[in-house]
Amino acid sequence: MSYHDDIERWTRRCEPKHCPVCRGEEPPEDLVTIRETQRSWLEAHPRVCLPGTCYIMAKAHAVELYDLLEPDLLGFMRDVQMAARALKAVTGAVKINYEIHGNTVLHLHVHLFPRSVDDPFPGQPIQYDRIEPPVYADGAFEKLAHAMQDWFTHHEIHDWPCDPGLEWSVARGLNQESA
Repeated sequence: MSYHDDIERWTRRCEPKHCPVCRGEEPPEDLVTIRETQRSWLEAHPRVCLPGTCYIMAKAHAVELYDLLEPDLLGFMRDVQMAARALKAVTGAVKINYEIHGNTVLHLHVHLFPRSVDDPFPGQPIQYDRIEPPVYADGAFEKLAHAMQDWFTHHEIHDWPCDPGLEWSVARGLNQESA
């Protein structure tokens, strides 16, 4: 349910004291936390329209990207980048779609949708509510979650430098001499 058509309710729901994430409300029971960092949680659940769909939830309360302080913004976007890289590697996706809405959960999160050659939405937007029939066979969701966790175990990048140009070089495996 979206709240932005009722400005008083919207304004109230945007405050951390009314935010279900900040209040620590119980998430859906089939939710899996794949990875936790200083600034985010990478989470997924099996009731989705595309296999591999997941999202990165900011730990700091924000409704919009511009609400984050710069260190939180940079750390959060780095987490989004790493989650997308892992998702592409694990699923073999051709493309990762990134979407930020926040109309129903008024806490900043980015949805990641792995697009494949044979996905059910070729050349069109993703239909989020199309979750039947289920996209996962028995055990396939758990296998995906474990594969993502395993990817992070073997590909973690610690203490990236703050210079974005240098980060690009580090991410590409380049060094100063070869650049």
